[in-house]
Amino acid sequence: MSFTIHKYVFCCLLLIAGAFGSGPNIVLVMTDDQGYGDLSINGNEWIKTPNMDRIANEGARFDRFFVQMSCAPTRAALLSGRYPTRTGVTGVTRGYEFMQGEEVTIAELLREAGYATGCFGKWHNGGNWPFHPNAQGFDEFVGFCGGHWNDYFDPILERNGSSFQAHGFIADIITDYAIEFIEREHEANERPFFCYVPYNTPHTPASVPVDKWRQWVDRTDVEDPFDRAMYALVENVDENMGRLLAKLEALEILDETVFIFLTDNGPNGSRFNDGMRGWKSSVDEGGVRVPLFVRWPKRIRAGTVVKPNVAHIDLLPTLSRIAGVENLKKKTLPLDGMDVTPLLFGQDDFEMPERNLFVWSKPQKWSVRTSRYRATETMLHDLIADPGQKENLARKRPEIHGELIEAYRRWAAEATDEEPALLPIPIGYEEWPTVTLNAHELDIYPGMGEGINYSGRKGYAHQWIEHWSDPKAYAARPIKVVSSGRYRVRIRYACPEDGVGSVFRIKAGNASLDIRIQESWVSAPHGAAEQVIKTHGAYLSRDWKDLDGGEVVLEEGIHSLELRVVEKPGVEMPDIKALIFERL
Repeated sequence: MSFTIHKYVFCCLLLIAGAFGSGPNIVLVMTDDQGYGDLSINGNEWIKTPNMDRIANEGARFDRFFVQMSCAPTRAALLSGRYPTRTGVTGVTRGYEFMQGEEVTIAELLREAGYATGCFGKWHNGGNWPFHPNAQGFDEFVGFCGGHWNDYFDPILERNGSSFQAHGFIADIITDYAIEFIEREHEANERPFFCYVPYNTPHTPASVPVDKWRQWVDRTDVEDPFDRAMYALVENVDENMGRLLAKLEALEILDETVFIFLTDNGPNGSRFNDGMRGWKSSVDEGGVRVPLFVRWPKRIRAGTVVKPNVAHIDLLPTLSRIAGVENLKKKTLPLDGMDVTPLLFGQDDFEMPERNLFVWSKPQKWSVRTSRYRATETMLHDLIADPGQKENLARKRPEIHGELIEAYRRWAAEATDEEPALLPIPIGYEEWPTVTLNAHELDIYPGMGEGINYSGRKGYAHQWIEHWSDPKAYAARPIKVVSSGRYRVRIRYACPEDGVGSVFRIKAGNASLDIRIQESWVSAPHGAAEQVIKTHGAYLSRDWKDLDGGEVVLEEGIHSLELRVVEKPGVEMPDIKALIFERL
């Protein structure tokens, strides 16, 4: 689905209202699972990252920049200026990565200020309206919305809701579309642009372009083959960043463009990380301290080093100030971040206020960072005297530890839920008439391995429901029907011969629809094309069959959508990949 007339009318009204922006172009690049130590400028002697290093050397380098410990929460904080728990994002899969539609994103603010807005790469904050990038302020989106992608070579991506077959390596493709957007908006010369490029590498799978892997496969100075693959992917991203810089330079707009580089969490493995404790999924320093570099020669002095603690929540208010967004607090939900342009611009009379920065994964997994200390429920570390977090000071300095625990509890009481809420999947928006509810977004009952299962652990993106042997087992998910009416339902499945004749029942409120599987569809799963396999079977994909199951009348409101068994002629029910609802 492409943009609707409704969205075009909205954009035209903005232009008619005179909302032409006068701020600088902004390019924001974020990589996936690249740690602080995965750059040559940060002391890594094996890797070469000349373009990332260039941004740091020719602009501002943040010495202590913090994010969350995993992908989706960091993205939500960056986009909203708020801690991700406030936005509905409390996880990375199963729907816990969805950012509420009412959140006001940096893209929405910049578009209102007259910017053209484009997002190219990994979104990871919801794939249906109103969670989708096109619903959250981006005029143009090319990439994918899930937490990871299986196939880095010739992937199937989407452009503004419509899938297409791409050709090439995924990071190169993403860069191509970002460059196309930059060229188009520069040629139009009507408004500045905001180009957000969240690459999905070096996240696994360890699928590396052949030419780049040749440079790394026989490297004996890096012992672990997985580390070699990750370094190769980082260097590929760096080269693509170089392409973005070269295009801006060729268009003679590089020095008038704010160019930002950061990563979303610590490294996806225990490789070099400048001696810090922890990596991705850790609440320690190594899991959440990442690079942030900003280049803008017009206002930022080359070689600037920002010493105070800064975080992902600060990017929205900072970029809003740079872009000239007025009355920011009246346009957003209450922000947690602050404008740090005085630090970027070297404003001598500015003194950074003391504040706490919070990392949260669940009530039992959190940390709080001050300008000196990081604390958890059981640990306290002095990051100035002990940057490697080797000495636990919780018993030696109980007054500081207790104070920080209490600060966390006060914050958690108003910023988190004891039981994270699962946002229902909306169905029936005029702007998004076809909704795909993926199998990994369904909860399975009575539980994993109890007569029903996911194809992999935890139900990550691209997985499906399989080994459904218990007819009493079922799958369910809250949905929000925003418009009552008739909906066509399709089921995406795979089925051996003995499963033909299986009957599923879909229930939602007072609605019910039985769907009989009348044709077998067998296709073997296959792994991603990886040079180094870290986790066997983690990135399986396969071909699926879509079956038109008929029509159902859904009533407006929030319902539990249930997928149950009516007839099971074989040993197991067919594997289920998705349910698709089309508004009629």
